[in-house]
Amino acid sequence: MPLFLHGPLRPAKLVLITLVITILLSSPWLLAPKQWIHTKGLRLAFATLLLESNVNSTATDSDVYFNSVRILSYQLQHDKSTCTRHSIPFLVLTTPGVLPWKREQLSREGAIIVQVQKVDSSWASPGHERWHDVMAKLRVFELTDYDRVAFMDADTFLLKSLDGIFEDPAAQPKKTQHKSEVRPDEEQLPDQYVFATSAEVTHTTHVYPPIPMSYFNAGLFVLGPSAELFRYYTSLFKVADRFDTTYPEQNLLNYAHRQHGNMPWSRIFYGWNIQLPNMNDVKRGVASVHAKLWTAGNDLQPVPQELQDLWQKKKTEMERYYKA
Repeated sequence: MPLFLHGPLRPAKLVLITLVITILLSSPWLLAPKQWIHTKGLRLAFATLLLESNVNSTATDSDVYFNSVRILSYQLQHDKSTCTRHSIPFLVLTTPGVLPWKREQLSREGAIIVQVQKVDSSWASPGHERWHDVMAKLRVFELTDYDRVAFMDADTFLLKSLDGIFEDPAAQPKKTQHKSEVRPDEEQLPDQYVFATSAEVTHTTHVYPPIPMSYFNAGLFVLGPSAELFRYYTSLFKVADRFDTTYPEQNLLNYAHRQHGNMPWSRIFYGWNIQLPNMNDVKRGVASVHAKLWTAGNDLQPVPQELQDLWQKKKTEMERYYKA
């Protein structure tokens, strides 16, 4: 019999047992559930967005985002250490300017290509030129052939399987609240919604788990596709200055799912994904990281050499897999 069961349970022991049970129930090693509980019978998908590149070369290595999507596709579908155990498809949303050969290559490698139109963002002032078309990410909410989608940015890198993210309690439907009045220039809200994600991390030097901020990063989130929700989002985008467009889609979603609003975002387990990762995050068992691992970063946001090496190693492994 375990030692902690001998004699009456003291408060300290109760706290310890509760903590252990909590960790066991929410730990990222429940990443590949053998049985679905919350999502049994639902149509699930992983998804990302590939935008057109200003690099028109036919050389595969010239477009780092294309390469990153290829690696993500390989990890989700073929890599035994991270792939889906439940045949969950991987969708790649592409805007019209993505070159046909890129779409064809991704399709040959197992991804499902979903061609989407851009969302007009001519009035916005994004913080980076590349982000002008990032509003196309919202098109994932139109994919109503699926009940639940885990969207991740193209610069996401997996360390473990993400299958279990669909079972996260935060990724289940929530009833829309009525805490605040919907403005007359905004579309009506759906009766329920699914929007679950992780808090923003502002620097590579951080504790693990990270400090739970009220602002989230839109690099990875679980959603329930909904035409009503998409109409609501696009109505927000038609109103100038409703939100800061420095991070266009991220700030729109933060406004739509603000904590004090009618559809507050839900927090998934912190171990699913982290922004601006460091090696302590990896050692502590985080399932995926969000960073441009093909670069060294900069002084304020450095990318650890070990993670750069992991990305390059995975790229080589992927190329060998497809050539075999």
